[in-house]
Amino acid sequence: MKRFYECTFIVNPGLDDGQIENTVKMAEDTIVKNGGAIVNIEHIGRRRLAYPITKKHNGYYISVEFEAEGRIIEKVERFLTLDENVMRYLTVNLDARELEAKRTRAAFAAQDRGKDGPAAQPAAEAKTDTPAEKTEATDEKADAPAEKTEAAEAKTEAAEAKTEAAEAKTEAPVEKAEAAAEETVEATEDAVDAPEKSEDAEKDSSDK
Repeated sequence: MKRFYECTFIVNPGLDDGQIENTVKMAEDTIVKNGGAIVNIEHIGRRRLAYPITKKHNGYYISVEFEAEGRIIEKVERFLTLDENVMRYLTVNLDARELEAKRTRAAFAAQDRGKDGPAAQPAAEAKTDTPAEKTEATDEKADAPAEKTEAAEAKTEAAEAKTEAAEAKTEAPVEKAEAAAEETVEATEDAVDAPEKSEDAEKDSSDK
């Protein structure tokens, strides 16, 4: 009677993709040649180990789901034991409930990846600037100091204009005061000269 099995094994992370794929293919061939049927192969990828194995702290995880009779499990595990690229392995028999729960988890995970995919792409595109946009941004940053300098010069000119206006206002009262003083002096001189002119006039009249 065939049962559903899940075999998870850890491959040396130092291998390249071709060598890892070759190890997976040999495990798959071992299952098929002994009457098993591959259901799914999942490359989980590189993960940190819970504890070091042969002085390695990481491993490449692979999960193989297959249907087979119990007698072939020994042959599959013997292959995994003899393969020097396989660091550890674990084979478990899943019943109907465990299999359904596994399929449900996989479906939810796929939905989550689908939701994150389209939303993540525009965000990545928004963060990626074209060379032209980067050049424009650089030019704008380069122009900013010149604009600040022009603004500072404009402020300085405005301050000078205010100072000149204040000086003009200050000079105006001084000029008015000077003019008034001159007028006062002239009036005083006229007042002083008036009696003399009267005396001269009287002398002229008496002489006549």
